[in-house]
Amino acid sequence: MTSTPLTDSGTPVGSSVTTLPLSGCSYGWLHQNSLDHALRQLATHGYRTLELTTAPPHLFTSAYGPYERQQLLRTLNSLSLQVISVNPSFGDLNLVSTNPEIRAVSEAQIAAELELAADLGARFVVVIGGRRHQLAPAPLDAAARVLDDALDRLLERARRLGVTIALENNPYGFLATATELCEVVDRIDSPHLAVTYDVANALAAEDPSAGLRLLGSRLALAHISDTWKHRWAHTSVGRGEVDFGSFATTLAELGFDGPTVYELVDGEPPDDRLPTDLAALAGYGWSVHTLPVGTR
Repeated sequence: MTSTPLTDSGTPVGSSVTTLPLSGCSYGWLHQNSLDHALRQLATHGYRTLELTTAPPHLFTSAYGPYERQQLLRTLNSLSLQVISVNPSFGDLNLVSTNPEIRAVSEAQIAAELELAADLGARFVVVIGGRRHQLAPAPLDAAARVLDDALDRLLERARRLGVTIALENNPYGFLATATELCEVVDRIDSPHLAVTYDVANALAAEDPSAGLRLLGSRLALAHISDTWKHRWAHTSVGRGEVDFGSFATTLAELGFDGPTVYELVDGEPPDDRLPTDLAALAGYGWSVHTLPVGTR
């Protein structure tokens, strides 16, 4: 007999929780298989929306021309898939680097992400604000000013394209908490700047449900996957310590009907695990068959 997932308060998840839209993510197939294979697997498992990871060898946005973009759109349409966000993964990009050439390249590549999002009809570009060196970190106030300077230019482009930048919390020593994300979004006060909140990135820094409540209407996207408090991961549901029931309940309490992206990225092929993972997430209230607001 399968047990019903419970919230922190002990109530069954799903009994009073609104169905939450669940989007897929191509990231898990990076270095595992082709982008075409990833898209077909997502469609096969019932996804209708996805976050597109724009990183080589799947694709390099700045070199991805109009023919390639049209071909990608044809593939997406044939699979009844819609891109709701693009995310370059930020393995090398750093908007607050103390190296001005790294900052310039990072800003230029994020600007290209905004153009790609517009071309694909995606509403959001996920942006990690940057990272500070663990041994010799730049002062927080200096990093914040450098980030504001870059965002000022990027947000003007986002405004022209009708795309929203969704700043993501991260464990890189900069913008790790909901409080820090709120400070940036409120200080800049742009309708084209919002937040992506990643439960796996948050767990070591704060209670993710408390972080969600603080973010409130600033939240544009949620990212979910499992992890441990003292070992960072983006792995299958049930392997780690994430309280998915509490996170789902909080999203429902906030009335959040935007995309929740299942970002499974752990170096293992996702294909065979997806049915089990999606069934587990369905037990907490997420559904691949419910479209996020704005895509219905």
